[in-house]
Amino acid sequence: MGVADSEFGARILDSMSSGVVAIDGDHRIVILNDGARRILGCPCGEDSSSIGEPCTKLLASQPAVAQLLVEALDAHRPLSRAELVLESFGERDKRTIGFTLSPVRDEHSRVCGAAMIFRDLTPFERMDEQDRLRERLTALGQMAADLAHEIRNPLAGMEVVAGLLKRRLKGRPDEERLVDQVIGELRSLADTVTASLEFVAPPVLEREYVDPVALVEESIAIARSRVSFDGTIHLDFESGLSPIDADAEQLRSVITNLVVNAFESMADTRNEPRLDVSMCRLVNNQSLRSVRVESDGRMPNSSMPPSQELELTIRDTGPGVSEDLREKIFYPFFTTKQQGSGIGLAAAQKIVTSHGGIIELDDGSDVGATFRVRIPLSDAAADDSVSRRREHPTASTVAGSAR
Repeated sequence: MGVADSEFGARILDSMSSGVVAIDGDHRIVILNDGARRILGCPCGEDSSSIGEPCTKLLASQPAVAQLLVEALDAHRPLSRAELVLESFGERDKRTIGFTLSPVRDEHSRVCGAAMIFRDLTPFERMDEQDRLRERLTALGQMAADLAHEIRNPLAGMEVVAGLLKRRLKGRPDEERLVDQVIGELRSLADTVTASLEFVAPPVLEREYVDPVALVEESIAIARSRVSFDGTIHLDFESGLSPIDADAEQLRSVITNLVVNAFESMADTRNEPRLDVSMCRLVNNQSLRSVRVESDGRMPNSSMPPSQELELTIRDTGPGVSEDLREKIFYPFFTTKQQGSGIGLAAAQKIVTSHGGIIELDDGSDVGATFRVRIPLSDAAADDSVSRRREHPTASTVAGSAR
């Protein structure tokens, strides 16, 4: 292969979104394309600086990948297709890759190296999660519609009868209070039925470009009007955040619900009540505060345009969520509150998912609970984010406290 052919081959490898990494018989790197660097979190630098480095050194952040390559080289592992959960690093969460691993043989059929081709399965897992949610909502929708018809008619009749009974008991305050309680419970049950129908209805988004900072501040103000909070609120927003293409009303309800839950969880806490709300942009799942983006919008050493998201983090100092409840909190109708309907977080997940995003409970919190909401940025917003990033290379912190 000539020099031109070699350069063309390297360009092909670096143009791939999949990762390709290969080692020789001495366990040294011979191929490490841009896709592999991005997915594995390898140090950025000139491509030539990686060639010849021991795989255990260059892949120190992902020792399992280095081990798989060495095992394939030593013929301890045959050709395989499998999945692997990568180690988290920096601000990136754990993610899953699907890979093909194969020994490389010379002209005499002797093993002289090993190669791995892989791709990040995170976007596909998100799509599967959204498909599963849509399937559950379809099934729940049919069931809820049938139940609503069977429940609403008796409820309406019971409320009419209770109203007539209250008229007959006029002038008997003790009995009237009991009837008022019955009417209140009937209306609460009717509201639950209505909320259930709204939850299972197909999402309809009215998108517009929304200022995310104003949206969060409005949501916090609404939450404070609903729940008394005497603690500290700390805001940390990256500078130059671009408008997002979203349904403002629905996202406002998500953020308000999360903040209200945080306020209520800190009502009886022994810790100093404090709400931390931060917001920043992510490029390929990494914060822009720690990742440099080139002037053309590419990650360093990558020919692929970056995927950008807006991440909102809401952290409180309440009692947190116990391990046995973490898998249940997004289930419809599951609640730990005496007066809760169990719809709030399930509806929040539905709204965020309909935006193509994800909402999750961070399992790394030592104190309280930490919820993260990630919304993909549209192409226009992403381009504007890059432009603003060039104009404001250093992110500023907006901090405030309210009592």
